[in-house]
Amino acid sequence: MNQNKKMGESMYQRLNVVQIEKQKQLDKKLLKHDFSCKERYTQAYASAKRMAENYASVENALVVLSNMMLDVCYICYGRLGRAMGLGETNEEVDSIWEKKVLDHVHPDDVTEKITRELQFHSFIMQQPINQRPNYYMQHLVRIETSQGNYLTLRHRIFYLDYDDSGNLLLTLCLYNVIKENAGPTGIICSMDDTLVKESNIIMHGLLTGRECEILELIRQGLASKQIADQLCISANTVNNHRQNIMHKLHCKNTTEAIDVARRLGLLPQK
Repeated sequence: MNQNKKMGESMYQRLNVVQIEKQKQLDKKLLKHDFSCKERYTQAYASAKRMAENYASVENALVVLSNMMLDVCYICYGRLGRAMGLGETNEEVDSIWEKKVLDHVHPDDVTEKITRELQFHSFIMQQPINQRPNYYMQHLVRIETSQGNYLTLRHRIFYLDYDDSGNLLLTLCLYNVIKENAGPTGIICSMDDTLVKESNIIMHGLLTGRECEILELIRQGLASKQIADQLCISANTVNNHRQNIMHKLHCKNTTEAIDVARRLGLLPQK
């Protein structure tokens, strides 16, 4: 087993079931397409690799370029990679996920990172294709260094290219050390430097409207019988919905499901 696979397995051992399921959901959204324009795409990938190398050098950033068609990512570790004990070289690995980097992310930040990426993907794919380059996602993550302490990094996500059918082809992730000038967290329009309101980020397809309604009533403390009476359905139907919710979100209980749904914007913020 090569080193990349060992590092990947180590990361997955640290993730809980919910985190793994979220990553699978994002994989499905990003990879399950019939890509077109393969020749043009090959040229775009080569150009984007040069861009990634330049970012790593100029910004002292760790840069990850993900290639959806080939299901690989090109990682430029740079000087930040050396501080993490990953070296300064560039490499292409057999996954769109930067597993060697994620293995150093603080466990409490992994779910937040994947949730943010799901939100960004949902928002971008609802925008006209000519408007999509105007947005990027930004948030903070803690990364463990080779000395065992944590650095706070700004993580930015850009969608670089699409095929003629509108399927995402290339994404660029930048990791930079941050101390005083953290900036806003969320989806940002780079044309006017404004933060997209959370209310404008709509998640589709994870839960049905009825499932979200029932999960919200559970959050309010209602039992299955009370929910059934309020919605004029049977308690058995409510319990079936509860099981479906936990299955879809891969949660062990409704408390965990409520937290995951809240992070994804499926439930209103309190």
